[in-house]
Amino acid sequence: MKFSSLFLSLAFLSQVASAGVLSLEEGTRSIEGVNVAKSASIALTGTTSAEKLDFIGAGLRTKKVLIANVKVYVAQIFLDNAGKFVRTNAGAVKSLSDMKAGAVHLTFLRSVDAPTVQVSFRDALDANDIDLKNKGIVAFLAAVNDGADAQNGKSMNMSLKKDDNGVVTVIYENTSGVEKTIVGDETLFKGILAIWLGEPADSGLATLRATILKGE
Repeated sequence: MKFSSLFLSLAFLSQVASAGVLSLEEGTRSIEGVNVAKSASIALTGTTSAEKLDFIGAGLRTKKVLIANVKVYVAQIFLDNAGKFVRTNAGAVKSLSDMKAGAVHLTFLRSVDAPTVQVSFRDALDANDIDLKNKGIVAFLAAVNDGADAQNGKSMNMSLKKDDNGVVTVIYENTSGVEKTIVGDETLFKGILAIWLGEPADSGLATLRATILKGE
């Protein structure tokens, strides 16, 4: 019965995800032609009310290729309790323990193949000492690697929700609009957000984190 209930719950989550999980409230400014949202909301349960998320920050992700810095994507971060978010290098990830919901919205400025996106995420997780063997992290990286390539001008979303028991549900949506439900523990919640809020894996992420922490 427990297995059947879990299967039905995951199937239900998948149906909800297909209806659209992350919604953005249009803002008044843009980065590289990408609108920066005022706020966001996520709906992972199928209820009529969505959970409101506060805008934390946004910025441009660049990556050094040979001798040039190329523009990769515009990142936007949202959390459910901006008042408890600590805008310092040392405090940002630690303050995630006070959050129960969040979202990451990436709009790509160039096409990037899925394995390259996965390696980039994995390197950032490793830089933050996130356990790469954690079941939720393994499932997340597999979803990124197995998903479609990131397409220029399209957006990738990660919507995260932590329940009172520490169970984390993540809806990963690739730039083709295909969504994957991943269930894990608090390592999954912390790990995904640490890619952009934690120890930077390269200079491009360092610049992006600095901009996000300013609330820009």
